[in-house]
Amino acid sequence: MPIACPNCDHCFRMNAVLPGRYRPRCPRCDKSFALLVPDQGSAALEASAVDSQGTHAALATQTQRASQSQNFAHRPTTADLRSDSNHGSDSSVEVRVEVPGYRIVRELGRGGMGTVFLAQQVSLDRPVALKVMSRGWVGDATFVSRFTREAFAAAQLSHPNIVQIHDIGEVDGARFFSMEYVPGRSLADVLKRQGKLDPETAVGYLLQAARGLKHAHDRGMIHRDVKPDNLLLDDHGLLKVADLGLVKTQNFVEHASHRNGSDTPQSEVLSSNLTGVRIALGTPAYMSPEQCRDATAVDRRADIYSLGCTLYVLVTGRPPFNGNTAVELMTKQAYEPIVPPERFVARVPAELSAVIQRMMAKNADDRFQTMDDVIRTLEAWLGVRTAGSFCPREAEIAQLERFVHSFNTAPKAVLRGRIVSGFFGFVLLASLLLLFFGRPAWSLGVVSLLVQTCVAYFVINGLTRKGPLFIHTRQFLWGLGWWDWGLGLAGIGLFALLLAMSGLFWTWAGFGVIGVGLALALHVGVDRAAAAERRVPLDACVKLLRGLRAQGLDEQNLRAFVAKFSGRNWEAFFEALFGYEAKLEARESLLRGGSRREREKHADWREPILHALLRIETVRKHERERKLLAAVERAKLLAAGATRDAAERQANATAEALVNTADEVHRRESDHLEIGPGVGAIMSGASNLEFALEPPAPDPHGAFAARFLGAYVRAALAAVLLAACGLWAHQNGMLPFLDSGELAIHVSTRIATPLEIDGLEPRMTHWVDSFNVGIAGLLLMGSLCFRGNAMSVLVLVGAGVAVAGHHLGIRTVEPMSNYHFGLLLGTVLSLVGFRLGSR
Repeated sequence: MPIACPNCDHCFRMNAVLPGRYRPRCPRCDKSFALLVPDQGSAALEASAVDSQGTHAALATQTQRASQSQNFAHRPTTADLRSDSNHGSDSSVEVRVEVPGYRIVRELGRGGMGTVFLAQQVSLDRPVALKVMSRGWVGDATFVSRFTREAFAAAQLSHPNIVQIHDIGEVDGARFFSMEYVPGRSLADVLKRQGKLDPETAVGYLLQAARGLKHAHDRGMIHRDVKPDNLLLDDHGLLKVADLGLVKTQNFVEHASHRNGSDTPQSEVLSSNLTGVRIALGTPAYMSPEQCRDATAVDRRADIYSLGCTLYVLVTGRPPFNGNTAVELMTKQAYEPIVPPERFVARVPAELSAVIQRMMAKNADDRFQTMDDVIRTLEAWLGVRTAGSFCPREAEIAQLERFVHSFNTAPKAVLRGRIVSGFFGFVLLASLLLLFFGRPAWSLGVVSLLVQTCVAYFVINGLTRKGPLFIHTRQFLWGLGWWDWGLGLAGIGLFALLLAMSGLFWTWAGFGVIGVGLALALHVGVDRAAAAERRVPLDACVKLLRGLRAQGLDEQNLRAFVAKFSGRNWEAFFEALFGYEAKLEARESLLRGGSRREREKHADWREPILHALLRIETVRKHERERKLLAAVERAKLLAAGATRDAAERQANATAEALVNTADEVHRRESDHLEIGPGVGAIMSGASNLEFALEPPAPDPHGAFAARFLGAYVRAALAAVLLAACGLWAHQNGMLPFLDSGELAIHVSTRIATPLEIDGLEPRMTHWVDSFNVGIAGLLLMGSLCFRGNAMSVLVLVGAGVAVAGHHLGIRTVEPMSNYHFGLLLGTVLSLVGFRLGSR
């Protein structure tokens, strides 16, 4: 049973509650209160606060509380994560779900459609809000298909003012999706604390919400439940719209209204405050008249009405209509005129009151017709300084320049740069001197010190600061299969074996211990102090940006302002504020403006690695989404009576079309192109839209190539060749560091004998007779960075020519030997394959 504490409005649950009187204790405020649970024929549940003298302060029933000005229905959004983490969770809730890839922390709330959990995404080590579909819906293939499709559609929305959906998946037949964690509070929480907001602040918040909703409307998504609870305000003053597009399209409403005979009654689908058979998900205090009358007929203007209701509540501290029941409240929404907000709060300007009343017009044709109109009108009223781009004042530019200068010249940060540069210079000089004085073993050992120190620092710094390279590397490793891990560990073992055979293992191990110590000393002794120094200007800039956001300035213009006026060395400061991906977008905008020569890049050595990791993760994600979408579409078609073969073909075609459409959306957005109406129709998740696309016919040659020429086969062959070459070199005394760390004498003139292994026929190992074998192994290792059947064939042929070309009749003339010519020809073939392959 869900209970709302009358002292702090915290919602929690009590299990196995029978009719009677109780005195539970709230897990948040730790205060007890009187609770009366009536029998089924009595009035609604009633809770009373208990003061220190034991007297009771009577509260309204739940039905009445839903309609009062201070009631903003508590729903488990990501804003709840912070409060729950601070105050603990209800011990009576038992979490019995396990989602692969996520660690469930606690349950945040339940609804008819599912349960929301606070969870930790293991691969990226980040908190998320995880919504898992109720098991009562698992057997309804049509609903599951719509749920999955609409969650997939909403996941394609990417805007600073929208809560991002990260991923969708399946657990025990039930679908789930993970959402962005928003540290902060909702506007409902702000209202509970302040009562109401001044008009300028309220409009500033509403402008951010309107921009997020415009982004969704342009892509065919309608919210249908805009209210203060779903507008989340983070610690930087950035507002995000939550619960957008989650099974609230017209098709869901139609389906819910015809589900009366199923196991899950419609009342479970709808909010507890709603009644009737043609009502969409929503909250009566913020629902448009047409949504109250017939939710199947609403369009984006319904969101404009709900946004107007939200602005009304923000400036007056009370909803536009009150009622004792949901039906009464919705009737007033549909037919009763609103009381102008200045009647309740005299300082609400008449111009703003007119805007609110137009947004809340009963007839949708009398409202603003698009969210663009709302944004322009509110910007004009607020006096936002924009004419296509933000034009800051001189004082704001001077403040920003001062913050960036303090960030870049922080003493500990400068010291860290000098230490790193000095270390690299020392290692290079020491390595060259040791090599010059005939100590190649120690020279390579010093180089290994550099490598191992960098790796140790990467891990230590990544675990504490979670930089983008570490996060995506961790995600890449988490996505590897057992076979991938086996190959990787085998490669590490092979490398350790070669070190042991070379007499370098303990030297490298000793330098590794020193490297870990150096990395730890740099992190503890310098990095922490540098981060503390840089936090001061960053916090000051956050405060400046929070004020500009409160004035209604667009987030994209704010970021452009920071990028443009942060000087030549802007990237590190910008990345610390907004993140790596936002920095890349801002850099692209700056380069289009012709300032390429005036800008320095920050740690751009990471970018090729990050791009490669992101490409790999994109391929993985698309494959997961394609399989999930195909599975739910297949189940829906089978439930509708389609044959298995027809359902398989249609499901694969639909999944392919949806994934390809998502790619097209992202491509057009990255190229700043318009998204056509056809794209918006598919992304809206309309289940009536059928696809005539047929999945590609299976390619038997492609399957053969994937099995016998794939990455696993090439990796295994590379390991065999490298191991064989190492054994051959060890057998012939060609590893250079065996004799007291000195180079073997006259290695180049020594006659090498083919590899021989006890127990094996000589003909099985005699092909290992030169370093060509090891180089061929390296070529095969390099091929793992590319894909394509033609590439695989050419690289395998090239490796074979390099290894055995001189045995197969390849001849040349002096001074080039047959070994060298075979190696050259094999390398050329491999390089051509690399060129034909795709990354």
